[in-house]
Amino acid sequence: MFKLINNFFSNHFLLFVFFVICLIGTFTSEYFFTVTNLQNMIRNMAVPGLLALGVSFVFLVSRIDLSVGSLTIFGPILAVSSLAFLGDIFDFKVLIKGNQYANSAMYLVIVSLITGIVVGVLNGVGVMYGKITSFIMTLAMMKALWGLNYVLTHGHAYYLQIPTFTWMGTLNIFHIPFMTWVYVIMTIIAAFIMRYTIVGRRIYAIGGDEKTARLAGINVTFWIISAFVMSSFCASVAGLLFSSRLQTVDAPLAVGFELTAIAFAVVGGVSLTGGRGSPYRAFLGTIVMGALFSLFSMWGLNTWHRNIVVGIIIILVVMLDQRKNRFGRI
Repeated sequence: MFKLINNFFSNHFLLFVFFVICLIGTFTSEYFFTVTNLQNMIRNMAVPGLLALGVSFVFLVSRIDLSVGSLTIFGPILAVSSLAFLGDIFDFKVLIKGNQYANSAMYLVIVSLITGIVVGVLNGVGVMYGKITSFIMTLAMMKALWGLNYVLTHGHAYYLQIPTFTWMGTLNIFHIPFMTWVYVIMTIIAAFIMRYTIVGRRIYAIGGDEKTARLAGINVTFWIISAFVMSSFCASVAGLLFSSRLQTVDAPLAVGFELTAIAFAVVGGVSLTGGRGSPYRAFLGTIVMGALFSLFSMWGLNTWHRNIVVGIIIILVVMLDQRKNRFGRI
């Protein structure tokens, strides 16, 4: 009986924490369980949730990706600035009133997604062929992308006047934000892939023991690069949803998103040392942290307070993860 109870709490503890946070929110704020707040809460989960989903793939192969925050906004910035540059060369109007983008939504989407894939490949190639540690490689990529964001925007925001694009950030389907639908569907697809396909088996094998995976004939290089590509692709999708909601792209946006994504993933139980975790675990971490952040907003706490909590949580969860690796499952 004790073992059964222990297994239940091990598997569903985060759902219990989520319930407790919601209960506290209900008793401490009359606005917590309003339709408006619940919609905002699940809408705000979508972008960091997608980033957490993406970095989970990299964590599972015992690597880390710090570039997802800067990449989130880099794709839309590159799309807008590149089309504006082409407009100047070929004499067609891209920007109106100086810095308002009112051109192709499809170009924005395609360039952003391709950019994400390219950045993921570069990260993976740098790690596997350049023999650069993933921390250094993705840290360098993060700094480079931040620099490019400022260079391409010249320090000014671009405002997106594209109804065929900005609807993604405002549309609700059955009272649930479209952004949240995208996040949930991508999580379900990722969970299916990791649980029932060869992709998941290869990634878990590499994260469990990379040397043994090589001896078993698994193409470790290919799958680790693929993990970085999946992470960057999720960041690109998150960037499209993020910019469509804000209806603007600007260099300072998404600062610190990479640490928030890491916190969401590790709180859910995705191990930083590889081989343990799943998209579902990252989803659990997202709803718990999302509910906690919503509760902070109800209490009037600002972003800086959230950053303190994120930092403390990362330290505590990493300590717990290291203890698991040393002493076995708690």
